[in-house]
Amino acid sequence: MNIGVVGAGIFGMAAALELRRRGHRVTLFERGRIPNPEASSTDVSKCIRRTNYPHRTYVELASRAAVQWREWHERTSRSIYFQTGQVIALSGFGPEHPSLTGWETLSRLATDIRELTAKEAEDRFPQLVLTGQDRLFYDPWAGYLRSGQALEDLAGLARDSGVTLREDTPVEAVEETAGGASVRWDSSRQDFDRLVVAAGPWVAELLPAMRTRIRLTRQQMAFFVPTDPEPFRRGRFPVWSILSPGNLWYGFPYLHEGWVKVAEDSKVDDTRADVSREPTAEFLDWAREFVARHIPALSRGELVGGRSCLYTNMAVMEDEQFVIDWAPGRQRVLIAGCGCGHGFKFGGSIGPVIADALEDRENPLGDLFRIGNRFD
Repeated sequence: MNIGVVGAGIFGMAAALELRRRGHRVTLFERGRIPNPEASSTDVSKCIRRTNYPHRTYVELASRAAVQWREWHERTSRSIYFQTGQVIALSGFGPEHPSLTGWETLSRLATDIRELTAKEAEDRFPQLVLTGQDRLFYDPWAGYLRSGQALEDLAGLARDSGVTLREDTPVEAVEETAGGASVRWDSSRQDFDRLVVAAGPWVAELLPAMRTRIRLTRQQMAFFVPTDPEPFRRGRFPVWSILSPGNLWYGFPYLHEGWVKVAEDSKVDDTRADVSREPTAEFLDWAREFVARHIPALSRGELVGGRSCLYTNMAVMEDEQFVIDWAPGRQRVLIAGCGCGHGFKFGGSIGPVIADALEDRENPLGDLFRIGNRFD
């Protein structure tokens, strides 16, 4: 088939690579350059973890993704996938919170995870102040992906495999026709047999039926340059999460860019796709306060800035599953999106799920992402 893919974030890129591997002709459209600095997939780092997922589908997809990420890492720049382990500190949550039910699910599937005592956590990670936390967990499997570098590398693989990349091509409309589907931009149009719309925060602009079914939130991060980078380097400092109601903080080791990234994950700041990606002064002050309390050695360094990225969420706030299914009322236009902030890590395994949906193949790993009655 002749397939168009709209959006070269991680879902669109993974779909394009897999569809091309299966022998389809593939054209990938991106409104900017790859990686697009305004896209949700573009950042300095994204966590790859298997924790916090009560549904074993995500654990399976994360495990498969890691294998593919490692293969892509070795084939390209060798600078996109780093296994550092993850420490998780929880306080104030009931037993039904996803972090706890997800840990129970993972405990049944993996043998290399463990719960830490406060003394063990302090001895192993002295950079973090974790006193007063109810539960402390450690998973050595976790790590992070250099997401911007990853998209740049994968774009090279896509070109080499024969995918046609149309950068700087803001798609204005996708339409279903009697025999297929079409993409329009400027005064141009291209016809396809089927389309994948993986446009992230711009999906509602292309598919109006999604306008009341998704919400966008602005998520912010801050970058700190430590006075002494050594305690924060990979091997000594893990990916980490310190979570309590209303304070969902997480971060990374000392990154290639020369700073430590600290971010907050509460989905409370509703926004629109054209919002500024600069961080707010209020958030940076909040980040300073958090770091002073929980990472005091880092707080003695310099806060050099930050950025915002957008999460595309389901309008039903407790629904954080992806959407990989035919668009409402369409038979040849497939949605692949609603990453809800946790989608990037699955770039190594989501391509086959999207390709199977497009080819009308059964795939139990995609059942969770069908629309069904989720829009009712």
